[in-house]
Amino acid sequence: MKQFLISTLLVLMTCGAALAEPTADGKALTVRTYQFKYKDADKAAAAIKALMSAEGSLSIQPSANSLVVTDHPDNLKQIAAALAAFDAPAQAFKLTVRLISAAKMEGTPRVPTELQDVAPKLAMLRYNSFEDLGTIEVESHEGEPGLVDMPTGYRADFRVGEYDPSSDSVKVNDFRLSKLQGAHKDELTQLLKTSLNLKLGQTVILGASKASGSQRALMLVIVAKR
Repeated sequence: MKQFLISTLLVLMTCGAALAEPTADGKALTVRTYQFKYKDADKAAAAIKALMSAEGSLSIQPSANSLVVTDHPDNLKQIAAALAAFDAPAQAFKLTVRLISAAKMEGTPRVPTELQDVAPKLAMLRYNSFEDLGTIEVESHEGEPGLVDMPTGYRADFRVGEYDPSSDSVKVNDFRLSKLQGAHKDELTQLLKTSLNLKLGQTVILGASKASGSQRALMLVIVAKR
């Protein structure tokens, strides 16, 4: 019977939970192991650092794609919930990009009907005349690349990064806007390259011009949604 009890305790220790040594204030720490199916353990470690106590510690196990976390039981409850939300299948997002030619002109501003919703924001950049160069909407998943050509001769390519539930935002890495040129539209001239952290549903406006103070600019209006 005693041998059976010892064996049972050993099995429990390998299942992900164990008691560690008490801290200086007498409060015991607990050790838990979390294995990830969809996300990387090193990224999971970064996601929970803010939830850990001063006495807590963690260890990344790359070969098993797992994380060993030592902390107070109350902290581990929050950490477990955060990691469960973190280790989710790649989510899909829709990225809408509107391309607008903007100019600073004297006289009556030219604002097409389809651009009246963004004209006030563009006017804050001192532009008052606009031309719609097209809108694209592309769906991509976390970690996947996206590429789309506009009928007006522009190309946008990017890679969707990870979704951050704490800020309800998604990263868009290496977003590039290029102009298709040449007789066969097979030459690319890069106009803009950046990486963005887009809060879902929020409008972000980027501009590219030949020089500071230019009277004309190419504006991008970008929105990310589920």
